[in-house]
Amino acid sequence: MRAVWGMAFLVLVSTACSHHGHAQEGVDAGADAGSDAGADAGSDAGSPTDAGQDAGPPDAGLPDAGPPDAGVPDAGWRGTWEQFGPTLGHEAQVYPAMALDDAGSLLVAHVPLVESPGVVTTELHVVRWSGSVWEPLGGTIASTTDRLPYTAPLFVRLATDGTGRPVLAFGDSGPGASIGAFPLRTWTFDGSSWQVVPVPVTAPQLSGIALETGSDGQVRLALSTGHELRVLLLGPSGWSEVLPPLVDDAGVSEPDLALAGDGTTLVAFSEAASPGSFGSLRALRGSDAGWADLGLPSPPGQGLLFHTPRIHLRTDGGVVVAASEWQFDDLSKMQVGVAVPVFALGEGGWSVLEQDGVPGGFALSEPIPGSPVGLQLSSDVPVVVSTEVDGGVSLRALVAPDAELFAPVLGGLGAGTLLLLPDGSPLVGAVLPVSQEIGPEAADGGQVQILHFTGTPATLSRSGVRRPR
Repeated sequence: MRAVWGMAFLVLVSTACSHHGHAQEGVDAGADAGSDAGADAGSDAGSPTDAGQDAGPPDAGLPDAGPPDAGVPDAGWRGTWEQFGPTLGHEAQVYPAMALDDAGSLLVAHVPLVESPGVVTTELHVVRWSGSVWEPLGGTIASTTDRLPYTAPLFVRLATDGTGRPVLAFGDSGPGASIGAFPLRTWTFDGSSWQVVPVPVTAPQLSGIALETGSDGQVRLALSTGHELRVLLLGPSGWSEVLPPLVDDAGVSEPDLALAGDGTTLVAFSEAASPGSFGSLRALRGSDAGWADLGLPSPPGQGLLFHTPRIHLRTDGGVVVAASEWQFDDLSKMQVGVAVPVFALGEGGWSVLEQDGVPGGFALSEPIPGSPVGLQLSSDVPVVVSTEVDGGVSLRALVAPDAELFAPVLGGLGAGTLLLLPDGSPLVGAVLPVSQEIGPEAADGGQVQILHFTGTPATLSRSGVRRPR
């Protein structure tokens, strides 16, 4: 069943492209999904910096999406995909995190591998887009020469507080939330360097984190430690716990956080002890009195996994939840993408807005190995991005579930980070993978790419627009 929305489609306002890198020609969604998507992503976007970025050799821009038409019918959306600045890093091991600072400049946190003779170092960087180049923000923030195992995903989150001050959280799910190769740490940026803010929680493992800024301008941190979820508030003296711990015997994995204007806290998570484990999809509302289950209708089935749940609040108080749904295959011992369900909670209860997408994945550390999902709301209309099923290397942007309007599909990418600019147009954080294979022995990571989509939907009747199956 699909909910009835007052807005049939979302109009994304075209913006000037003078501050971006090279742009792909605007195309109808199905007219030429396979045209070359950028001849020289970094030739005029600035030189590489010591923050680990690399503008790449000629033709290192957006990957070729495949042969003309690529089997994608006209999806009724006309616009332009642009690469936002040069690519960042090499063999990125986690999807990038994005935020806007107080001046409206884009901040990107990414985790590349940096090679030197005889040494390979995993490093955490944050860069800021100056309008022509990526500028390092504070140099290398954390690093290790230990090669992290495939089974230890990395978690990186970035937010800005009410003054535009960047807040960063980073950690791995290794042997301990406080003793891993990257123990969970948080920082604030003082304008010249990153200052560590101690996290007053220790646990045998870290199973996910989320950062969110409330209408009061204060940043909250949600962290799950196996079977518990804690919510902390960043104040002048550091982090303090603001809600009772949420305890779930089945586990709390990969939580996401949403904040209402009155300070009410909502979380969504996979009911599993660790990322990549089996479990239901859950959503709860927290208050000083405790946690109330919102009764999210998680799809039933044995061996189902849910990666990167995302939760947002509508202006009318309704709730939207999206996730990447996978099925464990006993024969191959691998995860197989099933759907990208999107749910909405309104006065009449829960409804399914979208469940047709089938996610793909490849060997990035987060998650293991399910494709992540990005969810934002624009005028209460969900905007969803995820990696598609065709080998796990294409990108889709779901713009309006009711109207089923889609941006052109780009091949060769894994995506899961989504940020809406003030004009409503989306930025997508993606990775050009080294390998399309899934598994512990596959090459891990690739170059981080930030993509910008501008355009407007074609004038088509709702009944005449259908999503590619």
